Amino acid sequence: MRRIETEAAQKVLLRAKKNRKKVKDTTGELIEKVLRGSHKTYRYILITALLAKSTNADIDALSLQAGDDSEGAYDARSLCHKVIVPFEREYYPNSIGGSNEPFLNKPARFTRLSEDNAVRRGNDMEILKIVIRILSSIKSSKSAFLYLSSAIYNIAQISKEEADKYTLPDLDIPQAELPQTTLDYIIDLTRQSFEGEICPLVVSALEHLYYEGANKVVPHKVNESGSSSKEVGDIDVFTSSDKLLSSIEVKDKDFTKEDVEHAIHKFASSKIEKSLFIFGRKVNFDRDNVFETAAELGKQGFYCTVISIEDYAKMRIFSIKRNFSINEFVKLMLHFAHKINAKDETIQWIKDCAIEFAL
Repeated sequence: MRRIETEAAQKVLLRAKKNRKKVKDTTGELIEKVLRGSHKTYRYILITALLAKSTNADIDALSLQAGDDSEGAYDARSLCHKVIVPFEREYYPNSIGGSNEPFLNKPARFTRLSEDNAVRRGNDMEILKIVIRILSSIKSSKSAFLYLSSAIYNIAQISKEEADKYTLPDLDIPQAELPQTTLDYIIDLTRQSFEGEICPLVVSALEHLYYEGANKVVPHKVNESGSSSKEVGDIDVFTSSDKLLSSIEVKDKDFTKEDVEHAIHKFASSKIEKSLFIFGRKVNFDRDNVFETAAELGKQGFYCTVISIEDYAKMRIFSIKRNFSINEFVKLMLHFAHKINAKDETIQWIKDCAIEFAL
């Protein structure tokens, strides 16, 4: 097995960032196609292999795991997790895929890249073949570094486009400073769920305003629980010293009393005695059972307010001490949408609803 020192790889990657330049030959164009393609895992596989070959010429760029029979086998997962993931997070957030552990996905769990790997036909198979073609053509560290620099150029461009996507143009919204205007916007916005992404973003923005930026509001990507050891609820609030202050569960789909019990037990295990369980506008649940369950657990010392998104918004807007505009609120939502790598449809809906208020 070939070893790659983390520090050496980090230096190579930063040098590629500093010297990033687009290569316009066929290989450069194929690299851009992969990085702009829909398959996140192959993006990480490609970048990791280019970095590995740039750092150590003896690396077999098609290798994925140390257990590969190739003489140039190496631990691609460790290299990606220790170097690529933090690099992306620090310099170009979500430009490769925004994943914490990309090599846990099936395409990266084979010992090496091969057209015999099990993969969906169509686009996925095409991308696999392109990645194999790219990496098979690169024979030296010098060549690998050239294309790594080109890949970083593409990532930087994608990152800029991502930043623009989360930008809201200045809107002349009538009565923008009135709390009622923001509430009306929230009510309009939450007509749609977008796979549960809208409500947590509303809550995150209001919590940020409520705490006046003094505490850190951390929403977690919807349907990807457990990505961090510190994660408790859908939204966690930390003090400036990184101590967990509060946690919130947000459900924008039908739920049961067991879901409420599970959430409150999570809060209890993290020593949170007062919590929020917020539900969306169109969800169904057994109100008597849910509220009775919350009351019973409250009598055990773990109080949880089960509340609708509309009532929660009214409560928080009333509690926020300073004046704020709907424009500021929308920009905060887009900020948190970036944090969780929200879907394009979610982002566009946030913007479209705001634009309607300016008409």
